[in-house]
Amino acid sequence: MTIALAPPVVRAAQREDLPGVSRHMRAMLERELGGYDPRLHADVDDLAGTYLGAPGTRLLVCLVEGPDGPALAGTASVRAGGPKPQFVPSWLTDRYAGRRVGQICRVWVDPEHRRLGVGRMLAVEAARWALADGYDPVCLHTNAAVPGALAFWTSFPGATLVHDARPDPWSTVHFEIDPSALTP
Repeated sequence: MTIALAPPVVRAAQREDLPGVSRHMRAMLERELGGYDPRLHADVDDLAGTYLGAPGTRLLVCLVEGPDGPALAGTASVRAGGPKPQFVPSWLTDRYAGRRVGQICRVWVDPEHRRLGVGRMLAVEAARWALADGYDPVCLHTNAAVPGALAFWTSFPGATLVHDARPDPWSTVHFEIDPSALTP
């Protein structure tokens, strides 16, 4: 007899999810992104204040059924605003000036849950939420030095490369999402 596993579930994070989300994000920062940097990762210090109930923000979790119940497989978030001006060329900051920009962030999948569609589910839900909330454009950046990150976003529906900042210190590549590619 084969037991069917429940499909992964993507939903808005709740207060009770935050301790697990914090552990997940800090582990990702240490393992793959060179460690915590307060200039770049302050939201991880105050997940509740940054994401829960704050207008224009969303923190998503993906839960998969594990032997001890639901387990956190990954996260994604949406925040207002484009790239921080101190880290990008002025033309990129100018591109977003005066616009209601939503930025997809923290699409981080636990290594044991990669290549199973978790990242795609999270990113699609984040982009759809941002578009439904009225953001235009929706942008993101990724660290191309993280294995699979650039390939993931390059193949994402509607992702258009806007700026390849490599060899900046974070191997940053910036994208925008074409909303027409995400309509159901």
